Amino acid sequence: MKKFLASAILLSISFSAICQSAGNYPGDLDKAFGLIKNGAFKQDYKYLITFSNVNAAAINVEPNTSYLIFFVYDNSTHPATNFKASLMTPDSALKQKYTARPFDRAQVGLARAAQLQFRTKDLQGAATRPVKLDAKPNATIYAFYKK
Repeated sequence: MKKFLASAILLSISFSAICQSAGNYPGDLDKAFGLIKNGAFKQDYKYLITFSNVNAAAINVEPNTSYLIFFVYDNSTHPATNFKASLMTPDSALKQKYTARPFDRAQVGLARAAQLQFRTKDLQGAATRPVKLDAKPNATIYAFYKK
């Protein structure tokens, strides 16, 4: 009887663990975007663009503007991450100086988010400058801005 009871408990715990880990990434991604959007709007950011499931993207930044970037990825296999934003310029010293890495922000189900925030000042006389967004693993990238 004890062996049967132990087996039944072990089986129910295993079944529960399997059910919890079998998530719905697209649904979790939608929930995460809703939370991200609400938080950004509360801080007076405006929506700029979404890049869905990409490993690279680019945005043009303007002077005297704050940018809020989120990298949201599927964390079901706990991949090693490498997200960054860098100024697109042929000058490697300038590119290294203006490269930023996000910090881990939150997880909603299987969707894990990293956040990057930066403010531009003078863009060396240019009206806009391109910023490259690199994502490893592939991520959905949400960009917001405020003047």
